[in-house]
Amino acid sequence: MCRTLVLAFLLGMLTYPQILSAQNLKNRIQPGKMYNAGDSIYTPRYGFSGLIPQGWVGVLPRETEVFLLNSTSGTFGEIFVFGREKIDLSQLAESWKSGVSVSETVTLKATDPTIEGDLLYSHAEAVGNYLPPKNYRAFAATRCGEACITVLAISEESNAEASSQAALKLLKTAVLSTPREIDPYEGFDWKEFLSGKLLIAFEGFTGGKQQTKVTLCEDGSFRAQISKKGMMKDTNPDYKGGMKGSWAVEGNNSQATLTLTFEKKGLAPFVANLKFVDEELYINEERHYASQTEKCD
Repeated sequence: MCRTLVLAFLLGMLTYPQILSAQNLKNRIQPGKMYNAGDSIYTPRYGFSGLIPQGWVGVLPRETEVFLLNSTSGTFGEIFVFGREKIDLSQLAESWKSGVSVSETVTLKATDPTIEGDLLYSHAEAVGNYLPPKNYRAFAATRCGEACITVLAISEESNAEASSQAALKLLKTAVLSTPREIDPYEGFDWKEFLSGKLLIAFEGFTGGKQQTKVTLCEDGSFRAQISKKGMMKDTNPDYKGGMKGSWAVEGNNSQATLTLTFEKKGLAPFVANLKFVDEELYINEERHYASQTEKCD
């Protein structure tokens, strides 16, 4: 079954706009990261914790909301995993039996929906025109706690049983907990993040006018080349040229306060407000880069 039809089917099964909240950077499923068999995956939005099945690898493609598992057996097999709000499984089974339109000409229908406790599962078949290859098979399952997780397995016929069993095992062995919204930077270690970094404004990094550059070393010292651009614009005029001293940071999840204490006597410390917005770093409301530097060595 082509990827376009599969994604259309997923959107049809959701029956509402699905928006994944940001999740904990240390524990959540991270976009673009490859997960191997036995690795744990976690989505706090849906209270789901599970393990990648043996014989499979997984990834959350960037800019998508559907986790994808691929078979490593050498035979085609994919399992799509996604969350949704809680729904009555009997109602969902009837919807599956009626069929979900995946295009103007193709409908995917459940052939044998079965409910076992908090789990609904069924094989499915495509009906209509312009169908996927006849040797492809589909299997869907949903397990609900306070939210629901759905898996859709698409595979060649020779791999169908292994794919459906892997999808079922993923759901049956998962731990379903209370869904929760969390700060994506909950417990974020600002000291570790900033150590060994060069801070420079976005405009300076991309070749604009000379910007203030601050190098933060792991030993707590800093060196800076200061101009009236970047983080130190509209500040104390005595902040100028090459300067050095010590630095400290106090963080609270996605926000932090950076303090630069200068070696020059009588000069008041410089304090900057840092925050992440959509995974981009802002210092005093201006976008900055924090790039690795070897100038501390």
